[in-house]
Amino acid sequence: MPPGAWRDTVLDVTSPPAVRALIERVRPGAVFYVAYHRADREVTVEGARAAALAAAALDARFLFTSTDLVFDGAAGNYDESVPAAALLPYGRLKLEAESAVRDALPTAVILRPSIMWGEGAGHLRPAYECDNLQRGRPVDAFADEWRSPLHVDDVARAAWELAVGDAAGTFHLGGPERLSRLQLARRVCALYGFDPTLVREAKRPEDRPKDTSLNSSRLIELLGWAPRALAAAPSRTDRA
Repeated sequence: MPPGAWRDTVLDVTSPPAVRALIERVRPGAVFYVAYHRADREVTVEGARAAALAAAALDARFLFTSTDLVFDGAAGNYDESVPAAALLPYGRLKLEAESAVRDALPTAVILRPSIMWGEGAGHLRPAYECDNLQRGRPVDAFADEWRSPLHVDDVARAAWELAVGDAAGTFHLGGPERLSRLQLARRVCALYGFDPTLVREAKRPEDRPKDTSLNSSRLIELLGWAPRALAAAPSRTDRA
């Protein structure tokens, strides 16, 4: 754990009273809600609502992490002006959570990052590719699904700067390149030294969005910096 006045607390985010009690006890200046479950509305939606309401009662800043998968993938290069329409159940839950957070706290920040790469909390990302490749298992990588991969540290940095600032509303955050999941998997192999022969070119299922790449120009202008590109060779800084 990094240096600082950190305290670990076990919290049931499906219990609004527990969420409220923790935030009231700690009285933070900012609350980040990053908990989610791909199929559990209580975690993804109701937990976010409870946390936003508790933050509002304390006049604390609030940031909710959403996803690029709130879009149907029909167009790609989505900016914040495009109405979201999710295909996947996970995306629909996140979209519902966004609405709940806005209703609870209109000054909240909704951050929609794309798929992430890099190391965070001791785990390599993207999780599906890295978890399997580390174990020598093949991965099916979609040649016809596009995202805007970005480093986990850039997501953390952007979230922090938004939370300590005074911006409100929805912001998109993606990396500088539009990559297919196949390209991403091959880059990950080069970055971490995984066996590239384990990557199998595949076609995405029809119920998955085709292109949820993001236009992040609004947030980049606000922050004054841009997320880094996914390097094609190992770097010590990428593993920091």
